[in-house]
Amino acid sequence: MKQVFDLGASLDDMPFVRAIAVAGGRTIYCSGVTALPLVHKHPHDEAELRPPEDIGDQTRVCLENLRRVLEAAGATFADVVKVTIFNTEIDRQDDVNRVYREFFGEHRPARSHVGVSRLVSPRLKIEIEAIAVVTDDRRRG
Repeated sequence: MKQVFDLGASLDDMPFVRAIAVAGGRTIYCSGVTALPLVHKHPHDEAELRPPEDIGDQTRVCLENLRRVLEAAGATFADVVKVTIFNTEIDRQDDVNRVYREFFGEHRPARSHVGVSRLVSPRLKIEIEAIAVVTDDRRRG
């Protein structure tokens, strides 16, 4: 059985869900988040969607969005076991890591940081996806 977390989006808004919890809600697969609003129309209206220019600022918005998704699913950053980062400015990974540490603190999940040539919008520089596992004593949702 699975539980879907769409954060109020309809199929008209988003062609995917933000997260799905399986294994009794213990394992949560989070879709990639960017510096765009979590819920927005598809296809994109580039004139409406204006993420910050700086990759550090985009990383902060991504991780705030990821926090919202995790919380909706009853999880926190401490429950994250795997992160994948897609980055169009891989030479600026130190800027990404600085902001990443603000959110993850001392917690260090497994992680891949992949340089890519482009994301879904030409203005986007970073996308982050995560998998979280919530133990029975931590499950809140």
